Amino acid sequence: MKFMTDFGDEAVILPLLFVVTVMFYAMGWQRGARVWCAGVATMLGCLILAKLLGLYWGELFGFTERPFSISGHVVASTTVYGSLFTIALHSGQREWQWGRALLPPLMIAGMIGYTRLQLHAHTQAEILCGTLMGTAGALAVAKALLPVPIMTMRYVLMVPVCIALIFHGYVLPAEPMLQSLFHNSYYWASHTLAW
Repeated sequence: MKFMTDFGDEAVILPLLFVVTVMFYAMGWQRGARVWCAGVATMLGCLILAKLLGLYWGELFGFTERPFSISGHVVASTTVYGSLFTIALHSGQREWQWGRALLPPLMIAGMIGYTRLQLHAHTQAEILCGTLMGTAGALAVAKALLPVPIMTMRYVLMVPVCIALIFHGYVLPAEPMLQSLFHNSYYWASHTLAW
């Protein structure tokens, strides 16, 4: 479970975001690089906002246990891997097919979500919210990227797989850092601004 879930860690996702953007630029596909970078970065920003809202909700209503926290592994991996697999499946196709487009994000969300549940990292509701957000992100990014230049299709899966394998096993403690940043800011604001 740990082996599979590590593919969705920010220590793998952030290098993937950077390398795929550079790869698209290097191949002369500037529009694809801008759309990819902006789309994935927007989804990661929405993820951070959702996590901060969960923390704020917990503070506001005085939850003593862990507040609601959408699964970052599910959102990030579904958006990144799902959009790449979706554009690979749609290469050479003239029309957007929703059935074909939904399959990769949902499969990735299912695999990563299952590992997060088995590791007791998230609840079913947090996984479901992550699946919805990640799938929406993957579909939006993939649809905006199409059509993909033929030359780019040769490397659209090979390069990300290599990067994922290189960074696999590294863990970025993003959740504890975000919680620490939120709590420090919240307590500072409540003392300074008398909230």
